[in-house]
Amino acid sequence: MHRRIQLHKHVHTLRADEFGSLADVRESAAAASPRVLIVGCADHGLAPDMLSFATPGRCAVVQNLAASIPAADQPYDSTMASLEYAVVQQGVRDIIVCHHLCCRIVRYWMRTPILHAPNDPGCRFNQNACWTVDRLYRYTTQSERQTLMICEHTLYQLENLRSHSIVQDRLAVGRLRLHGWVVDDSTARVLAYTPHTHQFVSIEKISNRKRIS
Repeated sequence: MHRRIQLHKHVHTLRADEFGSLADVRESAAAASPRVLIVGCADHGLAPDMLSFATPGRCAVVQNLAASIPAADQPYDSTMASLEYAVVQQGVRDIIVCHHLCCRIVRYWMRTPILHAPNDPGCRFNQNACWTVDRLYRYTTQSERQTLMICEHTLYQLENLRSHSIVQDRLAVGRLRLHGWVVDDSTARVLAYTPHTHQFVSIEKISNRKRIS
């Protein structure tokens, strides 16, 4: 993560009380039946299922193009079907949107904008993360630009996730927590979104907020 990058605070409407801590994730992963769902990027390979807080197989994993999630007003797809099943049937308590800095899919979308198919993940990326970064941020390199886009893309996917009633209802009664993670491929360090500061920081720095009852 580039040290000088600071995310703008007023782009997204994410509520701090809807986010969990690493302690929440560890507790859910250790339950008799795993209660953690990771929405990851297909380009990230097996990495989402090999995170150090849990042994392989202890988290449900859904992978697609750039960890993309459709909003409630967009066509229902297999990602939402998997999310719905995990929440309703498996009792998932923590949903992690997990992206990574060296994503080749995002790199391709940056070079070849997809603008003709409104419901295509690449088109949504260009309309949201790409548009936001190129109009609101200053960057000096393409690497820095990609880092900003991946962070913004992750936050847009969290907003899309919480737009669904099945998620809203469980967030409202404390039966679900959200998490936004970005993995630095070069160091394998996980950077977690902290809604109080609206930044991605090393996951070890997240305080242990109230857990799900």
